[in-house]
Amino acid sequence: MNDALRQLIAVLRTQADSLESALELTEQQTSAITRRDVEQVAALSRSLERELVDGQVLEERRVGFAAELAAALDVEPGGTTLSTLARALPRNEGRALLRAGDTVIRAVEQLARRSAANRTLLEHELAVIDQVVRIAHRGERTTYAGTGTYASPTISLLDAKA
Repeated sequence: MNDALRQLIAVLRTQADSLESALELTEQQTSAITRRDVEQVAALSRSLERELVDGQVLEERRVGFAAELAAALDVEPGGTTLSTLARALPRNEGRALLRAGDTVIRAVEQLARRSAANRTLLEHELAVIDQVVRIAHRGERTTYAGTGTYASPTISLLDAKA
């Protein structure tokens, strides 16, 4: 039991560290979005994706260690939560397990909030671009008239010589 508990707490701490790294990447991504640094946003997105894939491996390990601990404690494995496991453990060990789990939960919640904020920022940027394109083309989709010439002149919003 002690080995399964130790491994479960260790993987929870590793998960928390991984989520903190992902949170740091999302904060950097927020900054890159606001600076409109497309290359940096793309690079950070790739790094964030790798971090989250690695996080899935940790999650699988956590599930395995939780099942081992549940078996060692004779706790029904189906629907086992950290709270259920903590109640089956001596008080100090149960508290240590819950603390490790709470750290992961807080990191997940922060990551979800930051990711939602970044999504909103990106959606806003796309809406601005869409609006500029609509204004520039006056909503027309046709580029050429049947004669092979432009159907209507477009309005330049930016001076290409500037």
